[in-house]
Amino acid sequence: MHRQSTASSKTKKAESGSAKTTEVAPMPRTDIGVRLSEQVYESLVEMIVRGQLQPGQPVSEVELARTLSVSRTPIHEAVKQLVKDGLIVQAANRRPVVISFGPDDVRDVYEMRRILESEAAAKAADRIDRPTLDRLDSSLTAFRKSKLNASSIAQWVKLDDEFHSAIANAAGSPRLAADIDRYRLMNRVFNRSHTDATVLKQAADEHARILEGLKSRSADDARKAMRVHLEEWQRFFANHLR
Repeated sequence: MHRQSTASSKTKKAESGSAKTTEVAPMPRTDIGVRLSEQVYESLVEMIVRGQLQPGQPVSEVELARTLSVSRTPIHEAVKQLVKDGLIVQAANRRPVVISFGPDDVRDVYEMRRILESEAAAKAADRIDRPTLDRLDSSLTAFRKSKLNASSIAQWVKLDDEFHSAIANAAGSPRLAADIDRYRLMNRVFNRSHTDATVLKQAADEHARILEGLKSRSADDARKAMRVHLEEWQRFFANHLR
């Protein structure tokens, strides 16, 4: 069953308007192992998605550093990555400028994730070790047993990140894992800002089916379960960014 985009959804709507200090998305919670530039990147993606950095708006690294209370170094690194990802464009000897971001961009991100992560799941089916499978299974079981509340989305963001990262790393290709991680930086923003607790049960069920494929060492089952999972989220986030 597809996730539905209805008027009754509690999903947060994208905000519009220019970037102001009081409206800027907060920096993500600092997690061990997450570089500051990645946290800044996530904040800037969220500002673009929410319209706080608008299409055509020049990007001032000095102003962003002041707004996010960080030095210019992580801002510069994050902006360079945003240029690579096509969310910011920078002509020679010109200031970087924000470009539009909408449902088609979400579809592109998830199309890349589907291609990369489906193959990673297939490769991981033959390579992932039992302790990693047990850890993922334990975390997922605990989440599925927990009562959904205000903290569930934050818990899901952490679980989802660890789940997909573990599979990517188990695929045995550092280059593949690096490419997956690049696209998952955007996904963390979508999870935080556009997910509501009502869809988490289905998402957890989809993770369980991926785990079943990995446990059975079936590359085909793992690939299919991952593909279906990402296609569902592609539809969900594209609908909620309209």
